[in-house]
Amino acid sequence: MQDGAPPHIATPVKQLLNLHFGNDRIISRYFPKAWPPRSPDQNPFNIWLWGYLRDVVYRGPIANLAELKSRITQHIHNITTETLRSVVEHAVLRFQLIGENGGQHIEHSLSKSKPNTFS
Repeated sequence: MQDGAPPHIATPVKQLLNLHFGNDRIISRYFPKAWPPRSPDQNPFNIWLWGYLRDVVYRGPIANLAELKSRITQHIHNITTETLRSVVEHAVLRFQLIGENGGQHIEHSLSKSKPNTFS
């Protein structure tokens, strides 16, 4: 990815994806099934991971880039299997809500019915 351009929309890549998966099985921009870019509803792993790392890595001052890299690595290695399992379970619930809402944003549904937190 360079300059914010998604890597999967170049013509050769689209042709390769279509060849292997068929146009109807690809969820992306410029295909029949559009995947909304940067959708918080459909990217819970990414949202959770960076939110978690931001919270734990920046708890104290960081002296330099080496320390920042070290803290990120340390905290990634400290993520437990139970935590990852919880993230996956919550993601499945979010995906089910997306399906029930016809692919629309679900933040309003989460605030009413299910907690929007990962333990």
